[in-house]
Amino acid sequence: MKKLSLVFLILFASYFVKAQTLILAKDAKDYIGKTVTICDSVYSAKALDKVTLINLGGAFPKELITVVVNKEDLTKFSSAPASMYLGNNICVTGIITEFKGKTQIVVTEPKQIVVK
Repeated sequence: MKKLSLVFLILFASYFVKAQTLILAKDAKDYIGKTVTICDSVYSAKALDKVTLINLGGAFPKELITVVVNKEDLTKFSSAPASMYLGNNICVTGIITEFKGKTQIVVTEPKQIVVK
């Protein structure tokens, strides 16, 4: 009975836990709509009124993907993301979307970004 319970628990957990796909920033456009992890250098970042933009793989306007933190989520971070991650290598996990022809990942929780 213990073996059956363990097997059931493993199957149940694997059903609800999504494995993350690690991709290169340059390949982000091929994964729109999918949850992935991208690790790269932060080349530039900018805090605007309603959003903070963190550019990976190159400085704006030649970034490969942008990490977006909306104003309402900024209070969840220990300090301003624009300065906290600038110049670091980070890994970000989230769903890739497209905005005005550019790829982005919208981050709503600090745990989605890990400094490497």
